[in-house]
Amino acid sequence: MVKKENVKRNTFEVNTDPEYVWKSGEILKYTDASFPLSMLGWSSINMVFEGIRGYYNKSDDQIYILHLNEHLSRFMESMKMMRMHPFASPDELKAVIIDLIKLNKYKEDIYMQPLGYFGDGPPGFLASGERKGDMTIMVKPIDSLLNSDNMLNVNVSSWRRISDDVMPPRIKTIANYQNSRYVAEEAKLNDYDQSLILNNQGKVSESTYTCVFMVKNEKLITPNVTSGILDSITRKSIIELARNELGLKVEEREIDRTEFYVADESFICGTGGEIQFIGKIDGYVISEKPGNISKEIQNLYHNIVRGVDKRYNHWRTKTF
Repeated sequence: MVKKENVKRNTFEVNTDPEYVWKSGEILKYTDASFPLSMLGWSSINMVFEGIRGYYNKSDDQIYILHLNEHLSRFMESMKMMRMHPFASPDELKAVIIDLIKLNKYKEDIYMQPLGYFGDGPPGFLASGERKGDMTIMVKPIDSLLNSDNMLNVNVSSWRRISDDVMPPRIKTIANYQNSRYVAEEAKLNDYDQSLILNNQGKVSESTYTCVFMVKNEKLITPNVTSGILDSITRKSIIELARNELGLKVEEREIDRTEFYVADESFICGTGGEIQFIGKIDGYVISEKPGNISKEIQNLYHNIVRGVDKRYNHWRTKTF
């Protein structure tokens, strides 16, 4: 049985080790999974990954994996961009993830992380040569923030977002997150929770580790996919819900930083970050409490991903 910790697990801090993991075709005990020290660091240069959430519904006694097919599809696209041939197919990875959930006996909210990387051969900064990539998958418990009304204090970072002609931000690769780490360090040093990041045209791209939305005159507005953002699955979900269920007009376009200063509401979104509300940006008060539209989106999203609201069944994959 997996040992449980009586510790609140922050969204970005998943610290409870699983009992079983998967590595390139083998189910292993976590303590038996090894990695050569000689490859430490080099594999991270070309490593791609996905972060996938599963939500436990106690009434159904079911963990619902959110957008599993979409995440695995993006995982394959990321490997393609790295010229990395996948070790296993999406269907094989899907089966592995469900097996790991069962083996680890989880009955709680979880976070799944498939990794693709070159675990042997020349150092990671050299050309890949179209080799087959190794893969690992780990599943861990994680807490959800979807019932939180916490208001974030945000600034606009001095760091700019990487661009498609430098390091393509649309793919989910570990190396791209160095950009976000610089932003996060600056925010922490200046007592901010998160930051907005501008692209090389000076337009808002995304926030530290997530995408960003604003509400103005009952219209939902978000940077478009050519603004240097990760092609976010959560972002797409929110746009779909806003249009189809809430009847909101949605604009995907370039946004100036000052538009956020005078927004009626604002929030960030992502698989890990879920939906969190922005209270201030650079000292400008956006809202002292969650805005009505933002809160309605958060509630609707929560009920659908957890399977309380039975609509959008195609978003959820059952595990038991």
